[in-house]
Amino acid sequence: MAIAAQTGAVTASARAGIDAGNQAWIDGVKAGDVTPIIATYTVHAVDCGPTGECIEGRPQIEQHMKAQLAKRGRARTATVGSWGSSQQGNFVYEWGQAEATFGGGTTVVDKYLTVWQKQPDGSWKIFRNMAIPDR
Repeated sequence: MAIAAQTGAVTASARAGIDAGNQAWIDGVKAGDVTPIIATYTVHAVDCGPTGECIEGRPQIEQHMKAQLAKRGRARTATVGSWGSSQQGNFVYEWGQAEATFGGGTTVVDKYLTVWQKQPDGSWKIFRNMAIPDR
């Protein structure tokens, strides 16, 4: 028995909010500033790394991101490539790849699955984020 993947069209407002959120990550890592990045997360967001460790809550995610940027410095280049998305009500499931190259040539490449949630004010914020390991 074959099961077809069900996809929901993503509204223009959701796509614009998600694209702005992805751009905030690019701008933030290039500036070495987590402020625009953390603004894309809900208060009770969960962010999981590729090895399965998860951080719960925007303040804790912010602290972790600050530590990572302090260790790596500003990114020379950064990109986010959305490979696909599906909207189900007030949630959009997006998957793709984010990449940043830091000073000293260190490059971080993460495949991701992000769940964006529509907020009461109509904006879209990250509810759950998971980096997906290559293995």
